[in-house]
Amino acid sequence: MYATPRAGVGPAAAGRLERALHDLDGEALARRLARDLSDTPAGRIPGRGSRSGAMEYLIRRGLELVRNWLLSGAEPGADALSDLYEAAREAARHDLTVEDAIRACCAAARAVRSSVTQAGPPDGGIWPPPYLEVPWAFLDVALTTVARAFADQRDLPSADGDSRAATLFARVCAQTATTIEDLDRAERLGFDLVGPHYPFVAAIDGGSAAAHAGLAARLRSAGALACTQGHRVAGLTGPGFDWARFLADRALVLAAESATGAAGLTEVVGNLHDLVTLAGRAGRRGRIRADDFLTELMLANSPSLAEEIVRRVFGRLDAEDTSGTLSQTLRCLVAHGFNRTAAAASLPAHRNTLLYRINRIEKLTGLDLDRHAHRELARLAVVWRDTTGGDTPARPE
Repeated sequence: MYATPRAGVGPAAAGRLERALHDLDGEALARRLARDLSDTPAGRIPGRGSRSGAMEYLIRRGLELVRNWLLSGAEPGADALSDLYEAAREAARHDLTVEDAIRACCAAARAVRSSVTQAGPPDGGIWPPPYLEVPWAFLDVALTTVARAFADQRDLPSADGDSRAATLFARVCAQTATTIEDLDRAERLGFDLVGPHYPFVAAIDGGSAAAHAGLAARLRSAGALACTQGHRVAGLTGPGFDWARFLADRALVLAAESATGAAGLTEVVGNLHDLVTLAGRAGRRGRIRADDFLTELMLANSPSLAEEIVRRVFGRLDAEDTSGTLSQTLRCLVAHGFNRTAAAASLPAHRNTLLYRINRIEKLTGLDLDRHAHRELARLAVVWRDTTGGDTPARPE
């Protein structure tokens, strides 16, 4: 049993600890840590089935466990550990390695410990040892849980072939020098390493992880290099690959690119992940092409600029109108091409009410919604916020 952080600590130190931990933004921290730890192609738009999403989910569970342990002074119970176990299974299904999962848990432990030490105890001294031991005690528990989850996942049928394909796919994307082991993997899979290679990402709408594992196995049997990533399948095909029989499944969403050199493969696969995410949200099925979602992809490729556009348009609206009425009104105007009659009918709102809201929007944002350039800025902000799930539309009055 590890020493709990409550032992021998006064109320002032306990209060400082609680404030530091409650101020910790676990969602934002998990996103940043997952991005920093990612070394394989991934989409930039949050969506079901992404490797970065699985890593983020595992980090978030780890952050919650360490924080709750520090706040309560009690080791995590079976329910909390079962959540961590499921997060680790999800990471394994997305083809993350056990080393990736361990790095995620270590990152979570270090982040919480850093938050505690940076806050500093109220007397300007140092935290008593129990506080600083909890993150490392968490690692003892977490690593056992992660190892069990990955072992259970490896026991599933077809895991060996999928793991071999995933390793080879990651090495091709990383542009590493071809080794004898790579040649052996390619030969066992029946895949030509010479190329040219055509990257793809596919998903089965509503399909389970097992259904995607089956799809990956069928694709490998047809000559593709295919590996599961939870609720997605990603990989490479050679020239002339016949997608027709796979597209006969009306639940399939496929984003595939033309022949791509190794130098640009990581970026292309990331775009394909984003296309599958966008198609799923739009209810699209079948083969999806980049020109179906050009605006979203353009913004995804310039995330800092996209976020600046959102801040420019929604920053003061969010701050000054917490009800969300003005944001919802602006969304409605964008959706109806700034046709005020159509927007008023859709909200619904009296035309004079709509004019009043537009005046407030223009005053707060500095936009002139009669100008094309300012309308386009608003449209881009709405598109990116919807793409990333940045907020929830408010109910119309």
